[in-house]
Amino acid sequence: MAGRKAGLWSTAVSDLLLARLRRLSLLAVVCAAVSCPVTGCAAAGGGGHAPGPGPASAGPSTQPPSRPGPSPGGTGPPSTGPPSTGPASAVPVIGGGPARLAAQLTAAEAALAGGDAPPTALARQALIVQLACLRVAAHPGWAREVTTRVAPARRAAAAADIAATADLVALTQPRPRLPPWRIVAAESPATLLADYRAAQAATGVGWSYLAAINFVETDFGRVAGPSSAGAQGPMQFMPATWASYGHGNIHRPRDAILAAGRFLAGHGAARSIGSALYAYNPSWRYVDAVLRYARRLRAGPHALMGYYRRQVIYRLAGGWVLLPAGYGTDPAVRPIPVRV
Repeated sequence: MAGRKAGLWSTAVSDLLLARLRRLSLLAVVCAAVSCPVTGCAAAGGGGHAPGPGPASAGPSTQPPSRPGPSPGGTGPPSTGPPSTGPASAVPVIGGGPARLAAQLTAAEAALAGGDAPPTALARQALIVQLACLRVAAHPGWAREVTTRVAPARRAAAAADIAATADLVALTQPRPRLPPWRIVAAESPATLLADYRAAQAATGVGWSYLAAINFVETDFGRVAGPSSAGAQGPMQFMPATWASYGHGNIHRPRDAILAAGRFLAGHGAARSIGSALYAYNPSWRYVDAVLRYARRLRAGPHALMGYYRRQVIYRLAGGWVLLPAGYGTDPAVRPIPVRV
């Protein structure tokens, strides 16, 4: 999960240590979102949120070490996404082996790529992708077979979502209890896209990278609450880092997105976006996941909506739970156990 916010420190060592502490916080989905938003298939922050709130923290770090090749798959999940759309009975059942998962992914990715189904239907397809990716992450030996069985037209999308989920899941650990989060409404996709593009114009950092970070860290701002290390806001900044890069309100999406653009630009995004993302969150798995999501966002006009419709899924020691919209504010809204 993901880019958090490291405070500015006088030495490289303190920067790196704080950044690693931050990662323990929200990572857990985004998916994700885990938020990751397992944020692709996001996993729940700090505890593993499937592609919802993201992995480590964004914060300055020192020069990254030489980078290994792209990470393979992983296990565990992160996934984050939009608020849940119904009771437990409405959660799709994901099961079977590689052939069944490939068929489910093919159908779901096709529906999301079309973008013309009713919103509730698209939300269900987005959740199917999340859960299928988490199931593949739990059986890493299946990744290649599932991917090759997906229809050719949807294979690239499925491969990116599977790999990003695996990366984020590998960065999360099951948590004994749910975090003190509130699952709130995100800004509209049009508003968010305008904010990403405004930050791109102001800082030179591509909008897709900012969108991918926002997705992985807090499922586009749906996860409201600090990380275990104190990172705050939709882009998860530590207060000390915000003091250097933020203007305005750390909890306001536009202000936070612009600050993330300034941070990445200040850490060499124009020369190497990978190194800048590593400074935001010192994990090459995190970097790989963000790059995969960003690539997908640029490749298809409906990709942003597909990720926007995802659910917040959190990883507990006893299994994954979906945190519906209103969780943390409405006592009647309870976590929904999901099986992958």
